[in-house]
Amino acid sequence: MSDASLSLRHRIINAAMRTVYFGRIRVLDLSKNPDSQSPRSASSPAEAAPASGADHPAASADSPSAPGGGPARRPRLIIASHRNGAIDGHQVLAAFPHAQFLVSIQLLRHWFLRLFIAGIPVVRPKDVERYGLDPASVANPVEAGLAHLRRGGDLGIFPEASSEWGHSPQPYKPGAARIACALIDGGINVEVIPLGLFYSTPDRFRSRAEVVRGPAVTVPDRDGREDKEWEAAVASAMGSALDAVSVNCPDEATFTAVEACALDRARKTSGGEASYARAFLDLQNAAGSAVPDGDRSATADRTDGGPTSANVPATPRAYPVIRCLGFLALWLFAPILVAAAIAGSRADGRNTVTFFRILVGFAAVMVWVPVLIIAAFFWPAVIGAGVVSGVLGWLLLGVRRIRL
Repeated sequence: MSDASLSLRHRIINAAMRTVYFGRIRVLDLSKNPDSQSPRSASSPAEAAPASGADHPAASADSPSAPGGGPARRPRLIIASHRNGAIDGHQVLAAFPHAQFLVSIQLLRHWFLRLFIAGIPVVRPKDVERYGLDPASVANPVEAGLAHLRRGGDLGIFPEASSEWGHSPQPYKPGAARIACALIDGGINVEVIPLGLFYSTPDRFRSRAEVVRGPAVTVPDRDGREDKEWEAAVASAMGSALDAVSVNCPDEATFTAVEACALDRARKTSGGEASYARAFLDLQNAAGSAVPDGDRSATADRTDGGPTSANVPATPRAYPVIRCLGFLALWLFAPILVAAAIAGSRADGRNTVTFFRILVGFAAVMVWVPVLIIAAFFWPAVIGAGVVSGVLGWLLLGVRRIRL
């Protein structure tokens, strides 16, 4: 798919899937004033994407070309952290509803996956080995990405290339820097936006998912440098900007401590300021000293010292009884939940559990919802009560004080 905007069908489906699983995705915008921005939420594909800068006012991504043939607005290259498999694309769309992506061709090989995944196909070395594909059988992804941006589109790239649930990013690949340099060389003023993706518990239903938009990357000038040297400088600037808004702890023990304290702080903070991502970044930046006592769980181990400078608190409470009640209230949708749970148990890593659950859950919805619609004609009171109960259970699982 090479259109300058993701199709309305894909935007609607993605918005529905991520909202049902996580709830409304919080978007923390640090691009203007890192100290004063409050989180906003995004679930509807109709919500506008963030502005692209005062000197380059944004136009609709559905109309990327100006009458004279040039871009209607400054194209945006979105570089995002890669934490939770293919689900990360859903989170990027919460902040940039019209973004296109460079997507592994393995996600585009089946008609069912293409119902909610679209993008510019990329054939990786492991795809060649796994499927016997010829990289020449698809368009060069860098050239396709450049063409998309030249039309004024938003292009999302995960510089890590593959996801892993760890304490720090994997090595960044140079593709995004190469694209930015090629555009600048061609006289196109591209905006490079870093996006950090945060999940309080990546493999749990109704856990917290948030997006942090950082300030636009200041792309170094060429200053007479050779292509490779300039690309390396641009890649370094991009990496530093992405690290500043992403999970980037020095070691696993620090990550565990910061993760637990950030969840505890988000639970205790009321109103619109209750941001898990903001708390995580604050604690991560302060990891050179002990995590403040006030941010530890009530049952935290207060022993000084530990494996890192951030003392490890007790694991935040999981509230199993309340969560069990929430799931029991979803009794009408039990076939969907069971199918999703079984699929998640077959995942090959923590960062793919949610994708497996959403994938199979979406298939189960396509079968079970028509059954419920037919059943509603015969037992309207039962089905109605089940729907109301399900909504209440879904809301209960998302209550701030107990949410995972």
